[in-house]
Amino acid sequence: MSPAIGVERQMNKVIVAAVLVLIALGCAPKKPPVEYDRTIAAVDVNVEVNSETMTVSWKKAGEGMIAGYNIYISEEPLAARYPEAAAKPTFQPYNDEPFPGDTNPDDGVEYFIANNLENGVKYYVSVRVVYPDKSVSKSSNEVLAVCGPRGAIELAVRYEGEHDGFSFEKNEYVKADAVDNDVYFFSKRFADILNSPVRLNGFLRKNKFLLLPFRGTFEQVSEQLAQNPMTATNEFAPVKVGDWVLIQTPEKKNALVNVLGFSGEQGEERRVRLFYAYSALTGEIVF
Repeated sequence: MSPAIGVERQMNKVIVAAVLVLIALGCAPKKPPVEYDRTIAAVDVNVEVNSETMTVSWKKAGEGMIAGYNIYISEEPLAARYPEAAAKPTFQPYNDEPFPGDTNPDDGVEYFIANNLENGVKYYVSVRVVYPDKSVSKSSNEVLAVCGPRGAIELAVRYEGEHDGFSFEKNEYVKADAVDNDVYFFSKRFADILNSPVRLNGFLRKNKFLLLPFRGTFEQVSEQLAQNPMTATNEFAPVKVGDWVLIQTPEKKNALVNVLGFSGEQGEERRVRLFYAYSALTGEIVF
């Protein structure tokens, strides 16, 4: 047998072996596709806001493998337009990559902080589970939220301390007679009063005050206001600890103020501590 014939036979054997391997691979049983529990969803979405930021919280309903969560912060409602699960969503989330969850899974609540938002804008917030194949669950409940400053301040009686006025728009202390002041405090025997700056000078801001007829937490009071919108008409409001006061500006924006407490005797040494939440949304009471 010539060397050429031997080489040819060897090559044929290699080819036959390769074909047999390919046939074997093609006939091998295929693994069934992985099935995911597509009933897992995000529920009980809640939003807490501050100036240009919001904290979104929710719970996970169901158990099983997921890739994370998409958080949707839109200036238009998305849940009503796209309520169902989606294989390839056309609507974009706030987060670039699926949010894996916070660092404390044991409490059963997920928290996500969104920054660089705009104060005074209506945002519609919802959450969806992202499955391992990148499809998403049906929408959670959708929450309307408006970012704006909130916090706690202490006011001195007007002209009796450095912090005797506060600008909600600037979110900082100003003088009681400053052109951008929104509220000043006055105390006399048996009365502690929050006042509109116009009472000091007719050229200052003419904010309107309303002592609200209900008490409770901020969430309870803001919900009451959302269900029963009210208009402030007074230039002052006598207050006690626990009272809530609605302050409306000439620009038709709203602040919600809660009296946390007082210090010092009534008169020039008196101080009032206030919680405030300011919404730069024009013409609507949404906090």
